[in-house]
Amino acid sequence: MNRSPQDPRRAMAALGLCLALGLGGGVAVTMGTEPDASAAVVAGAVDDSLGVEAGDAIRNAYEAARSGNRVAPPAPELLLEADVGDPAAPLTSPSAPSAGKAAPPEPVRVDAPTPEPGSGLLGADIIVEPKLSGRLVVATGSRTAPAKGKVWRVQIAVERGLPVDPEVFAEAVLTTLNDPRGWNAADGSTFARTDTDEYDARVVLASPGTTDRLCLPLDTIGELSCGIQETAVLNFKRWATGSTAWNDVARYRQYLVNHEVGHVIGHHHDRCRGKGKHATVMVQQTTTTSGCVPEPWPAPDAGRE
Repeated sequence: MNRSPQDPRRAMAALGLCLALGLGGGVAVTMGTEPDASAAVVAGAVDDSLGVEAGDAIRNAYEAARSGNRVAPPAPELLLEADVGDPAAPLTSPSAPSAGKAAPPEPVRVDAPTPEPGSGLLGADIIVEPKLSGRLVVATGSRTAPAKGKVWRVQIAVERGLPVDPEVFAEAVLTTLNDPRGWNAADGSTFARTDTDEYDARVVLASPGTTDRLCLPLDTIGELSCGIQETAVLNFKRWATGSTAWNDVARYRQYLVNHEVGHVIGHHHDRCRGKGKHATVMVQQTTTTSGCVPEPWPAPDAGRE
């Protein structure tokens, strides 16, 4: 995958984190035969280049990888330039490389579809700000999981400044995840809602710029979304406008939730099995469906007689 040129500081942190994760898993290809010592060297180099806080992130990643634990990505308001995601986590991959650095984009006014119940959009005349503060508003309220199976406690949040009602958005997310055609029918997952930090998965609706930061090291080019570790990051531009590959924006939103949460709960990308066939939900369907019929549900035939 081609990547846009990156700041050397960010490249140092990304390299350090990747090496720390590899060493923690027992892989020491370029750093010699002593993983602990090698991890210390990597963290020390990051200390010197970026400061102690970034070096500590490398050390924490190494310890987590060695113990087999996952480390949640940092809260957006605490993100540093050097902070990156877990390159080993299942991610949404962009379909095209990003261009080089350019002037900051201007806000884009889009003709969003008439907000239907469940979108959370406040009005039809939507402006997509390229980047907001990164601070999140957590939707309040809790709910038990409706079905038997593996229970995932989900926190749902909206970036402050987006023209979205957090409570309505949260209802849309949980309704989608617990639909009879959803993940419970496919793999036994069922979803509870929490507004505390005791969560297993998090769904965040964010501006394009904040999406890009939360999805690092993946380059989402201001257009795409991702599922990384415990967090499904939904790009507000996609939530507001849908995709040209879909004729129904409501169904596209259902796909977006199910696909990115699918990554969080352990599912990887699938591919179109042939022109005219129905895609599975883990086929990438934002920029193109590759000839497949769009499909938002993990188990579209569930409940049919």
